[in-house]
Amino acid sequence: MGFFQERLIFFPETLSEDKDLSFTGGEEVFLTADDGARIHGLFFEASVDEPSGAVLYLHGNAGSVASWYPVADDLLRLGLDVFLLDYRTYGKSQGSLSEEGLYQDGQAAYEYLIDRGYQPGQIVVYGRSLGAAVATKVAVTRPVGGVVLETPFTSLVDLAKELYPFFFPGLFLKYELDNLERAPQIEAPTLVIHGTDDEIIPLDHGRAVFEALPRGHRLVTIDGGRHNNLREYPAHAAGLADFFEALDGPDN
Repeated sequence: MGFFQERLIFFPETLSEDKDLSFTGGEEVFLTADDGARIHGLFFEASVDEPSGAVLYLHGNAGSVASWYPVADDLLRLGLDVFLLDYRTYGKSQGSLSEEGLYQDGQAAYEYLIDRGYQPGQIVVYGRSLGAAVATKVAVTRPVGGVVLETPFTSLVDLAKELYPFFFPGLFLKYELDNLERAPQIEAPTLVIHGTDDEIIPLDHGRAVFEALPRGHRLVTIDGGRHNNLREYPAHAAGLADFFEALDGPDN
């Protein structure tokens, strides 16, 4: 049953160890998670003398850094360095999939940025879709300067009830990935971005996560936006720019 669940949740692109990723413009980085899994990612440096901070980008449930690397441009142009992580079994990352393993991958990436010299207040954790669950876990277990949650679900259990009503409750119990439970514990400034026409994770999920956050956070809804095209809308770039400007770079 666990294997069947994972086939429905995760769609990793695997990369050979010798795959040349120079076309991405990123520096390849290998980390070791707490359970010994070897984790891979790409580090991008902003073309400014003094980057205002670093963003830990946690991507969605499909692909690898070889396909996700264009998202770094959205943040590099704001003067932020970017670390784009591949979870275990994605890209060149290794290890066994589990919910705890995903969290360990995110935490290992955070510690890498600390070791690289960033202060906790300079690190913003950015999670998209599946990555939002890893981002909320990092945000409640490590001090961060800010959080961005793009197209988050309340929990994978809730989403499974909507997508697979005839198979629930047994189908997704192995992975809870509960953003709604963790949202009230997030102390850092948080931006939630969601499209009104998201066909995979309905806007109601993003609104519920936003409403569960402590007061003082931001919600950007993109009219007509679907699950995989939010970057095509000017409101997406504007929402990010406004958020990071309010964070004062993000080193408050």
